[in-house]
Amino acid sequence: MKINLLTIGTRGDVQPFIALGKELSRRGHHVTICTEGSFKDLAEKNKLSFSPIRTDYTHLTQSEEGKSMLTGNPLSIVSQMKTVIYPMMEQMLDDIWTASIDADAIIYHPKVFGGYDIAEALHIPAFIAHPVPIIAPTRHFTNPVFPFAMQSGTLNRASFKINRLLTAAFFPLINKWRHETLSLPDKRSVFKDDSVLNGKHIPVLYGCSPSIIPFDQQWKGHVSMQGFWFLAEDDWTPPPELLHFLEAGPPPFTVSFSSMPLRNPDHTLNMLQQAFKETGQRAILLTGWSGIKQTTDSPHIYTAGSIPHGWIFPRSRAVIHHGGAGTTAAALKAGKPMVICPFSGDQPFWARKMRDIGVAAAPLKERDMTIAAFVSRINELISNNTYFQRASEAASLIDKEDGVRHTADFIEEKLEEKNPAK
Repeated sequence: MKINLLTIGTRGDVQPFIALGKELSRRGHHVTICTEGSFKDLAEKNKLSFSPIRTDYTHLTQSEEGKSMLTGNPLSIVSQMKTVIYPMMEQMLDDIWTASIDADAIIYHPKVFGGYDIAEALHIPAFIAHPVPIIAPTRHFTNPVFPFAMQSGTLNRASFKINRLLTAAFFPLINKWRHETLSLPDKRSVFKDDSVLNGKHIPVLYGCSPSIIPFDQQWKGHVSMQGFWFLAEDDWTPPPELLHFLEAGPPPFTVSFSSMPLRNPDHTLNMLQQAFKETGQRAILLTGWSGIKQTTDSPHIYTAGSIPHGWIFPRSRAVIHHGGAGTTAAALKAGKPMVICPFSGDQPFWARKMRDIGVAAAPLKERDMTIAAFVSRINELISNNTYFQRASEAASLIDKEDGVRHTADFIEEKLEEKNPAK
């Protein structure tokens, strides 16, 4: 079966889809991943066909507009997206239609506006997929797009309605495309539930662990959440300098802000250097897109643009990170305690959740970062063995799961229901 995976965004939005696509390909399906061109090598390295979407999130996140969006609240983001991303979305809609016109089924990230419409136009099965439990309403927790948690089950469930509002700014573009390209008569609107197609709920695929996030029994039958979607990174070869650093002392902290641009990277680097010096800890700093330079004079800190989390986290003492879903999952899998510095999006959700399950010190937002704050949290982790114990327990639970395999089972079951063998 020809299955197209549609996703855009940062590596955290793409890598889990590649892991899922790799499993589906192993089962004999012809899988094409449609995403930003910078992920072509990663997709083809994992034996997937690739079709580019003309978006450039790397460039966008480094622009002033992109930095403002990444650190803003959801409503301000929508306001800026309308002017900054609108042209990109026009290209994206054209690209995903061209790539998917002969697909037998599609699996799409909600950021890929148009996945719903393509499934409707082609009359093919569709799945909505996300590494964060952000789609199906539940009373168990607040929609992760909110920077705070509500205590009411009713309000929690209602909070998921904001998803439609966040898409509403693009309905004029989508409806124009629906009419002119897909020849669909009805229009999308904020009053139409886009999790329902032809009167039935679109199956939802969550790439996260039911050991960490509670599975709502009301989801049973139309939501799959059976574990994180990890992509094996066994073939990565570390540079000699990194191996020498690791061998020269005790396990270091690993620090990563990933795709989050810091307001003052030099100041943050100085704070981290001073904090690790005062606490007597070593550190590996992954600069990513944070703006921090890749060189430092400190003999106790090794800097690199990136290192696969699956390789470095198990060799770390603890992890300080931004709270992205993929980074959080990798730290959990490695059994490492954390300090989460949430910026935007679902990051406050993961920061709260990690604190609640006892694997993380109190969150530290960028505006609250000081040398003293870093020192306090580093000392809290290394002096309290409970964090390490809870992290080890979480890793043991996750190790028993096989999210990619079970999600692929769910997909094939649903496809069989749609197209039973004759």
